[in-house]
Amino acid sequence: MYIERINNPQSVGRDEISAILARGHTPVVQFSEPGYTPALLRHLDELCVAFGAQIQVRFYGHYGEGFDAATLSLIPHVQWLLVDALTRIENEDTLWRLPKLERLSFGVFEFDRPDFLSGFALERFSDLTLVETRKQNFDLAPLARCGRLTELFINGHTRNIAAIAGLPKLGTLGLSAIPKQQDLTFVGEIARLRALSLFLGGRAAIDEIDHAGLESLHIGRVRELAGLGSLRRFPALRRLQVEDQLQLRQISLSGVRLRELLLTNCKNLQQLEGLDEQDKLTHFRASRTALDLDYLLKRDWAPAMQALALYSGSQKWNSAAREELDRRGYREFSSLAPETP
Repeated sequence: MYIERINNPQSVGRDEISAILARGHTPVVQFSEPGYTPALLRHLDELCVAFGAQIQVRFYGHYGEGFDAATLSLIPHVQWLLVDALTRIENEDTLWRLPKLERLSFGVFEFDRPDFLSGFALERFSDLTLVETRKQNFDLAPLARCGRLTELFINGHTRNIAAIAGLPKLGTLGLSAIPKQQDLTFVGEIARLRALSLFLGGRAAIDEIDHAGLESLHIGRVRELAGLGSLRRFPALRRLQVEDQLQLRQISLSGVRLRELLLTNCKNLQQLEGLDEQDKLTHFRASRTALDLDYLLKRDWAPAMQALALYSGSQKWNSAAREELDRRGYREFSSLAPETP
């Protein structure tokens, strides 16, 4: 998703929002300090009526006294709201009374209300992000009411996290900073799950996760992770992205037919078992690994390959490799997975 931010504006025009949408981007009107007037917020509410869930409204920063959520009563038609990267908040119950809210990102570090989620009309939500708090103590049991939820990201909160296992439409799940003692078996019970991301936290293995329908797996900076186990647990897997896993030495690709394989900063990764079986692979990237890059550069890839990028610690080698791959007709970037600007 490409976004364009309008920072602390004195005014926001409908044409400005329309132009951003016309470029295929998502407009974000965001405020880092309380300089907004009631008139500006009422006008912003008119834009929320006109553009609905196409426009993000964000309040963050507000260092000093914190963010007064009573402000939100002036934008009752907001559908996509981000109240995050904040230290403190007051009058937070105002969020419960936003009648159109369906996409929410909430992150206030000094926030200690374990029952906060119970006050929302969660049945209406399609997208929810829960960023870290100091105590990481949200009770997640109310999320069982999220019958329309398709995307969920949870940072650190684990109390009653298994309540999300029964969500009927959840297709994309991100889990960050989940402690290693938290069992993740429940992930396999999310029937419609297609994309899973695991970031930060620590665990030696992820063998308890088993899902026949999972298509995308993204793993980054999970401490102590020494192996992914057999990927046969994910027979539908099409995209695997692994980043910043310094203890990972080997990945077995047997049992899956990947389209994309992206490996970054896995400095001890030496072996890809089953690479010869990946005849459907269209996009392969390897950067800062211990793989044999000379072999990967010279090998005969299956005809499906379109985007191929190999990076070592030598700029000279990288430049020569790029020239060779360009000559062979391989793009550096995949149209299936564009780089985030």
